[in-house]
Amino acid sequence: MNYASHVNKVKSFILDYPKKTDLSELLNNPLSELKETAYYLFDELITITPPIFFQEPHPIVELFKLIEQSLSPNLKVEKALLEHLETWWVEWHFVATMNAKLLNEHNDPQQKYLIAHTHHPMRNHELSHYAKLFTVLPMPICNVCVETGDILKVNQRYIDVFGFTINDTPNVDIWWEKAYPDIDKRNAARALWNASLAQAESNKGDIPSNDYQITCKNGEQVIMQVSGINIGNEFLVVFNDATERIKAHEILSEMAFLDSLTKIANRRRFDEKIVDEFSRVKLANCQLSLIIIDIDNFKKFNDRYGHIAGDKCLYAVAQKLADTVSRPEDFVARYGGEEFVVLLPQTDKQGALFVAEQIQKAIEMLAVVHEDSFTGYLSVSMGINTVNHHQCDDHLTFIQAADDALYYAKNQGRNCIALSPGK
Repeated sequence: MNYASHVNKVKSFILDYPKKTDLSELLNNPLSELKETAYYLFDELITITPPIFFQEPHPIVELFKLIEQSLSPNLKVEKALLEHLETWWVEWHFVATMNAKLLNEHNDPQQKYLIAHTHHPMRNHELSHYAKLFTVLPMPICNVCVETGDILKVNQRYIDVFGFTINDTPNVDIWWEKAYPDIDKRNAARALWNASLAQAESNKGDIPSNDYQITCKNGEQVIMQVSGINIGNEFLVVFNDATERIKAHEILSEMAFLDSLTKIANRRRFDEKIVDEFSRVKLANCQLSLIIIDIDNFKKFNDRYGHIAGDKCLYAVAQKLADTVSRPEDFVARYGGEEFVVLLPQTDKQGALFVAEQIQKAIEMLAVVHEDSFTGYLSVSMGINTVNHHQCDDHLTFIQAADDALYYAKNQGRNCIALSPGK
C-alpha cells in the first residue's frame, strides 16, 4: 500500500468535507452522501490482488494511525469524521478481501480442481486465518459445531452487540430461545435459517444472507443481515448490521427506490419487496398481511386547494404512515397517485386490522381540512388481505384481493376499513 499517497488523499478529504456541510446528521445516516463519497474514495485507493493473506497490523488501521498523527489535536470535528471513516474502511476492506478470495478461487483452474475433488480444502486451510479475523472484524462473529450445535467461539463485537457470552448461549438451541423469546417468531426465523443451511449444501458451503430481527440480552432488538460459510465440521456465522449497508451499489439502490415526493419507498421497491416476502412465507410457516390505503376524494382536494397543497398532503400522509407503522420488519410505500401500501410480515388478519385502525386515527389527528369530505377533514379508506404458508401461490392475486377490499370500503361511504374474506 502506498501509505504516503493515501495519507495525503484521505487527509485532504477529512479536512475539506466539514467545510461543505454539518456532519452531525451525515455521520449517523448510513445512506448519506458522505458515506457514498467515502466509499468511492476507498474504491479508488484500495485494491486487493492475489495472493491474499492475513496482514498484521491491519493495513487500514495503520493508514488511519498515520493520518491521525498528521492532524492537529484541535481538529475535533475532523477527528470524529476520521474515526467514522476508519470503521467504514475496515469493513469495506474485509468485504473486498473476501470478494477477491472468492474471485481468485473461481478463476484458478487448480483451485477449481481441488474444490471439485476434495472437501473444501481452501476453507480448511484458512481456519487459522478466520481465527485471526475474529479479533479485527468490526462485526459480530460466532463459530458453531455442525454436529453438536455448540457455539465454539465468539468475538468481542458479538458480545458488545448482543450482550451474550458463550456461557449465556453455549449452543444454538439456547441461542434461539434467548434471541427469539416469542415462539412463533422463533419458529419462523429458524425455518428461514434451516432453509439457508440447506441451500449452502449446494452452494459450496456458502450460507446465503437474510435479515433477522434478534433480541439482545438487554431486551433491545436489532436487525442483522446474517450469513455464513461452512468450513468442514463447523460453520462461521457473520452478523452485519442491516441498517449499515456498506456497498456503494446498495446505497444507490436505496436512493433509486425512494419516492421523490413523499420520501418513502416507491412502487418499484414495493414490487421487489412483495416478491421477497412471498418467498419468505413459502419457506417459513408464517403469515403476511397487506393494507392498501387510498386518500378519500383526493381529486376533489386537488381541485379545491391546488396541486401544491395536494403534494404537501401526500407528503404528510406518507410520513404519518411511516411513523405509525413502526416495527422494523414492516414496510410502507407509495403505490401510485394517492394510494399507499403497508406490508406486515408475520402478521395475521386481526393484527393487520389493529394497524389499520391506528393508521385511521393517525390520519384523523393530522386534521387536514377537506371541505369535500363527509367529515370535513382528510380521511382514508383501506383494504386488508392476509396470506399464510398454504395460500401463497400468487402475489398478484394476493394484492388484487386487498385492492378488492379497498374498493368495497370506498363503496361503503369511504373512511372505512374492509377485510378480504380470503380463502
